[in-house]
Amino acid sequence: MKYVETVLGPVPADQLGFILPHEHLLVDTYDVRRSSDGVLLEVATMSDEVADYKAAGGNTIVDQTIYGLHPDPSGLAEISRATGVHIIAGTGFYHQQYYPEWLDDWSLAQIADRMLSHIVDGFPGTGIKAGIMAELGTHHRGVKANERKVLEAAAKVQAETKRPIGTHALFTEVGIEQLNILEAAGADLDITLIGHCDTNRDIEYSRKLLKRGVWIGYDAVGQLDKQRDELRAQTIATLIGEGYLEKILISTDIAGRSRLKIHGSEGYKFLITKFLPILRSAGVTEDQIDTLTRKNPQRFLAGK
Repeated sequence: MKYVETVLGPVPADQLGFILPHEHLLVDTYDVRRSSDGVLLEVATMSDEVADYKAAGGNTIVDQTIYGLHPDPSGLAEISRATGVHIIAGTGFYHQQYYPEWLDDWSLAQIADRMLSHIVDGFPGTGIKAGIMAELGTHHRGVKANERKVLEAAAKVQAETKRPIGTHALFTEVGIEQLNILEAAGADLDITLIGHCDTNRDIEYSRKLLKRGVWIGYDAVGQLDKQRDELRAQTIATLIGEGYLEKILISTDIAGRSRLKIHGSEGYKFLITKFLPILRSAGVTEDQIDTLTRKNPQRFLAGK
């Protein structure tokens, strides 16, 4: 039996149920974005939001809030205890614009050691262990030197821990450059994911990645500034028809107040209540939806 590390300890992968594999529960992007929308800090509020997701049929959330986004593993544990929803914490460094100044002076080995310690020993002072290295980001027009170092360090840690890697790759085909770096550094593509592929509306980009054996994330569901959900669904249906069902993950990447239930939106249940009906209309079957939302993320998160 394979286990996945959650903020409350290891859980059998097949008991994780319905999973949102790319979200943010406690996050603060104000330093860079200067917008109050990206400040989610209240454990009680976020517990209510997660409870709403559970009531809609959700079971697990992967929180990809890492260095640069102000992660709060202890807060995640509080939310998990309050709601009964499994939460998996990420580790790593987001992207250059969000990096701490001290990272400039760190070697690849030092970066790897920091991520490794979060996986093996836990986040300092908490005992809470990371279950994934994600979301490791790069600039959308090309990978900066420090971003390359982080990706290479993650591949090194993955070889030792067999933990999955997930990236942040917006708009362009930068995910291919990320993939080239990760693969050259020895990453296992069976447990490596290129994220935000649905922010590039050209299906050929997704095909290029899938043909190389890596996972892709259609994980900006509900973000209509990037693509209409009907087009996301149709592209997913097309890729499924081409044999790629078992390499796709779907999520909503919520990281803003405006998308929460308390602010009048659908919150973390959006994928269940709004997007799955659109997938069905695009011809995706119930068995295929079960694979996308349960079997695929369970298998990906279980590592090797």
